Amino acid sequence: MKKFTSMILMLLFACAIAIGAAGCNKGTDGLLIWWPSGRDYRQIIDDVLEDFKADYPDLEVKVAYKDMDAFDAYKMALQDDKTRPDVAIIDHVYVQALAQSNQLLNLSENVSDGLKAKYPEALYNANSYNGNVYALPMSANTVVLMVNPKILKDCGVVDGTGEADIPETFEELIAACKKIKDAGKTAFAQPMNSFAAMPFASYVSRNGGSMMSADGKTVTFDNEGVKKALANWKELANYANTNAYEEDKFYTGGVAFCEMGSWSLSNVTGAAKKFDCAFAEMVTIDASLPNYSGLGLYSLCIPEKTRNKEAALALAEHLSTNKDVQLKFNKAKNLFPVTNEALSDSYYTGDAALKVFASQLRKVTPRPATPVWPDMEQAIINMLREVVTGSTSDFSAVTAKYNAKVQSALDRLYK
Repeated sequence: MKKFTSMILMLLFACAIAIGAAGCNKGTDGLLIWWPSGRDYRQIIDDVLEDFKADYPDLEVKVAYKDMDAFDAYKMALQDDKTRPDVAIIDHVYVQALAQSNQLLNLSENVSDGLKAKYPEALYNANSYNGNVYALPMSANTVVLMVNPKILKDCGVVDGTGEADIPETFEELIAACKKIKDAGKTAFAQPMNSFAAMPFASYVSRNGGSMMSADGKTVTFDNEGVKKALANWKELANYANTNAYEEDKFYTGGVAFCEMGSWSLSNVTGAAKKFDCAFAEMVTIDASLPNYSGLGLYSLCIPEKTRNKEAALALAEHLSTNKDVQLKFNKAKNLFPVTNEALSDSYYTGDAALKVFASQLRKVTPRPATPVWPDMEQAIINMLREVVTGSTSDFSAVTAKYNAKVQSALDRLYK
């Protein structure tokens, strides 16, 4: 009996040591970070990790170079203790699905006090689900109104000095489009692909609407703001080629207006430019509301089963908020930093184009925070196509149809 009791005590002692070691895991369990490839990006993470060693001298950090759009690979890796990254960058539209399946760390319970105030509100909240935040912003972009001033002047859309009169409201935009069309020119390039969901979200917000309930469980395509946005979209289609998206034609000087993101700046600036492009914030639709634009956002995620929560949080927060890191990471790709401090840097405020994007990023609306984003995105695209090609101005039937499709996907998820 004594021998048995001694064995039990030894086992309990060994377990206590193991539990203690697991609890005090600072610098012992290592980290794996997924990071975009490319010489500039590699130098950034090398420099960050060199500094990181000062606080975590015994922590082994491994870097796996992955595409930021490798979401399917990320989902698979989350299931494997050996390949699961402790910090990874993914598109924010997938955060809610991972949060719903309890695969991401709830950052609302773990991040430092005052962190939220460092970001424009919409950029921080874009990663929320059920009132909690599950990722930190890393790299942002938005859409502004790009303008060909020459077409405006040629078609008589001018101010009192004879310069191009760039519209600031939706009514002014439509009036300008009508003049341009009457002069035999193409006024507007309207997206017909998956990109359409991003600017359309801004039309909904500028009309005071929403496509999803706050808890992410109910689709609200029947919202009056959505129907007003559809009416705006259909009205603009009168001045666009409804058989093709003419974004490329805008770059060559054949279209007056194009709502486009900063990733396309290389097409209208520098050696590639065919005309002197002007940039303006998105037009106001409802004077009582901000002139919201759409939001593109890559975010830093930490899995619920991270090897070292403290170190992973420290690394993610540094990448997200350090000004030098933010500027270096985003400059190369014509993307934008995510903190108020970095957005106010002279690199962005001193350039005619970049300052418009930086200003607009403070007035953006994320795409709907739903775990079934792929279903919703396809429904939005199909709904817009049906509205543009249809003859009715009553959108109740079309919104009801696509509302039901996405709601069905949600209901299956929550049963």
